[in-house]
Amino acid sequence: MDKSEKDMYGEVYRSAKSGADTILALLPRVKNEQLMGELTTQLDGYLSFASRAESGLAQCHEKPKEVSKAKTFATKAGIAAETMFDASPSHIAELLIRENSDDVVSLDRARNKAERSIEPSASVSEAYELGGELLSFRKKNLERMRKYL
Repeated sequence: MDKSEKDMYGEVYRSAKSGADTILALLPRVKNEQLMGELTTQLDGYLSFASRAESGLAQCHEKPKEVSKAKTFATKAGIAAETMFDASPSHIAELLIRENSDDVVSLDRARNKAERSIEPSASVSEAYELGGELLSFRKKNLERMRKYL
């Protein structure tokens, strides 16, 4: 496995963990049952992507880079501040749309970098495909959240 594949698996892991952490921080504030169901489904998806990326990294004897405690704390504190006075489904959806949009850009950037390193005759790597699946998953999540705005 080359460096671009390891980097792609690392980005998928980071993005999936970021999505899961955001949802875990938001779930206690969600009162709307339909939105709660949507977020639970998304959480399951993010955890699955993180696990698959971790397995990909393990194949090359690498461990995923964990999110720092400071970043996790900042995410939780930011969400607490953002939802202190407004935890409406619309506001929560807006927060998730912002978070998803940022990670879509990061995933696109990582996939473009990986794509440039693939030789024309080589097959597309599993890491690249997994990144594409996560990108598609995140874009669908964006669409699902728009109905709550």
